[in-house]
Amino acid sequence: MSRATRAAPQRTIVDEPAARWWAAGSILLGLLAAAPLLLHAGFLNTRSGGDSPFLLFRLHQLYRALADGVFPVRWMPDAAFGLGYPFFSYYAALPYYAAALFHWLGLSYVLSLKLTHLLGFVIAAWGMYHWVKAPTGRPAAAFLASAAYTFAPYHLVNVYLRGDSLAEFWAMAWLPWIMLAIHRAARRPNARTVAGVGLAFGALLMTHNVTALIAAPFIALYALIGALVPGESAPDREGAPPRRALLLALGGLLGLALAAWAWLPALAEQGYVQLEAQ
Repeated sequence: MSRATRAAPQRTIVDEPAARWWAAGSILLGLLAAAPLLLHAGFLNTRSGGDSPFLLFRLHQLYRALADGVFPVRWMPDAAFGLGYPFFSYYAALPYYAAALFHWLGLSYVLSLKLTHLLGFVIAAWGMYHWVKAPTGRPAAAFLASAAYTFAPYHLVNVYLRGDSLAEFWAMAWLPWIMLAIHRAARRPNARTVAGVGLAFGALLMTHNVTALIAAPFIALYALIGALVPGESAPDREGAPPRRALLLALGGLLGLALAAWAWLPALAEQGYVQLEAQ
């Protein structure tokens, strides 16, 4: 037996038709989690640590600015009793742009926000399924992980109790996709997989500042572990841990660059607002 044959990794054989059913089941989990939002025509009323009508105001102000040709949006012109408020300079707001797209398509503000929540549930559930399935090769286990993630109390509280934390809720949708992108890039380091890391990490940065700050060390640790695990590429220079680590780091830098329009002004313009209580 040759050395190359001995070094070849063993792969778990997955029943792809069954896996597709499990994947569809993970999407169904997201739909079930969002069902209470769609069971009545009105907007969700939350009174426990949050206030969901704030979402309507934020979306209205963002859409008004976009309609005036402003991008990226920084200012809420009607906030603070009409004096204006630089909300979007200091609060990452990618999910609100998704809601604005729904409204641009002709849907009401209320329905646009409901569909944005629905999309967040589905993306989170589907991403967790694919992340767990990638290293384990076990669709049933991946489905179970997706169910646990979708119906985790914290995930549901952000929608049904806090209400106004749309960005924080959506941040959880990107976390499994970031881990999946790192897993793929660590095993097959190339331009496409590294770009996937950048897109997923950049989406998190553009969605919720605080979650990105908290999650960044754990994401970096996961990437470091992935760089040290033998990949599926050639066992010489192409698959060497230093090269994989460098490419994963480049993916993170790409994410920072893609999201610079969201986080750079928040850091550069701190002196113009009162942030002591934040």
